[in-house]
This record gives sequence, structure tokens and C-alpha cells, in this order.
Amino acid sequence: MQKNPGLLEKEAHEFLSQEKIGEAYELFKRAGCLYKEKGAHKEAALCLASAAGCWAVRSGERMFHNSSLAYEEAAKEAELSGDLEYASLLYRQAAINFERDMEFFSFSDCFYRSRECLRKFLTRSLVTPQKIHNISAAGIERGAYGIMKRFFLCLSLTFSALIWGHGERPGRAFYSGIVLVFLSAFFYMQGNLTNGAVIFKPHFFQALYFSVITLTTVGYGDITPIGMTKVVAMIEVLCGIFIVPIFIVGLSRKFLRT
Repeated sequence: MQKNPGLLEKEAHEFLSQEKIGEAYELFKRAGCLYKEKGAHKEAALCLASAAGCWAVRSGERMFHNSSLAYEEAAKEAELSGDLEYASLLYRQAAINFERDMEFFSFSDCFYRSRECLRKFLTRSLVTPQKIHNISAAGIERGAYGIMKRFFLCLSLTFSALIWGHGERPGRAFYSGIVLVFLSAFFYMQGNLTNGAVIFKPHFFQALYFSVITLTTVGYGDITPIGMTKVVAMIEVLCGIFIVPIFIVGLSRKFLRT
């Protein structure tokens, strides 16, 4: 017969007050799993987070694996309960511990989830703040300054997610570059380019060639934009200045970790 998770949690707190960290960890872990089975995600998140903290104390900051797993599981439960801000914090803590244990694939996943939970929380706080019911007592910053601060942070995180997955999905930068190349080529086809003194309306492959050369800022000089195509070229060059280094940095980080 399974014990009541509430009683296990109470016993765990008693062990914790007596500084019996190992026993407290086991009971918090069991209580969290029982709460999880019952669908009580809020309580499960709190118990699993407590278990993670106990393990960190017990291990003397030498072995973080169990603590990392407990934080990650707690974060998932917090996410299911709807507290995205708390989930972001727990995922970040899991990522820190995974990085200390040099488990870089798990670190990458938890860090990405942490940023995504924060982005979703900020979006919700701007669109439907009345629906936010956090596990923790901390509230969102009110007033015009708070709204503007959340808006720009949310915009920054959205851009980061789309362009390179917060640094953990560098492939997105590559795909963003591909989309930009084809989109710019479409606009070049609507205008005119010059080759020396000859003005011409480019066909698809000419426009695509010029778009690739422009994005990568190679600039052979054989084809140049005129009229409104200059505006498209300027925008594409500015985007290329950011996209290409972002892709290289993100890819390098992934390879250096492994």
C-alpha cells in the first residue's frame, strides 16, 4: 500500500530539520513521484525541486547527476502546472548541474527549455496576465515600465528562438539564411540589376546568384543593384552580417562541447 504523498513530504521536512539530508532526499523524491502519478503537478514540482536541493547538499557539490535529473523532472511538472516562470528557473538550475557534470547534450536541452519557458511566460504576462497563477509568491512587475521591459525581453527571446534557438539550435540560423536568400531573390526579380552598363531584369538563377553573393558579403561587383533593389540589397547585407556569424558561433559551441 502506497503512503500518502503529503505524509511523505511532511516526514521529509522533519528529516531536513534534523539535517538527515539523505533520508529527506529519498522521501521528497518518492513524494514527488506519487504526486506526479496523481496528476498534482504543482506539488510534484515542489517536492522534486526539494529533492534536487537535498542531493546537491548531500553530494557536497561533487556529483550533480541525480540533482540534475530531479530539477529537470521538477521543471516538467511546473510546466504542466502552468507556472512557466518557475519551470524556467528549474530548467536553468538543471542545465547548470548538467554542465558541471559535463553532460552537454542534456545541458543544451535544459537551457533551451529554460529560455522557451521564460519566453512563453513573458508572452502570457503581456497577453493574458490574469491567467498567471504562479507556484511561487513572486508577481510580475506592474506599470508602464514593467510592461515595456517584458515586451522588449519577450521580443529579444522570440528573435533569439527563431534565428538560432537561443544558441542551442544553430541549424535555425542556416535555414533563416536560406529563407532570406530566396525571399530577396524574389524581390530582385521584381526590379532591375545592372551588369556594367547593361540594365536587365534578372531571371530566377541570376537573382539567386546575386542574393547569395549579397548575403555572404562577397561582392564580386559583376552585378549591382539599381533603384529599389538597392533597398533590398542593403537589408540583405545587414541581415547577413548577423546571420552568418551567429551560425558559425552556434555551430562552434556545439562542436567544442562534444
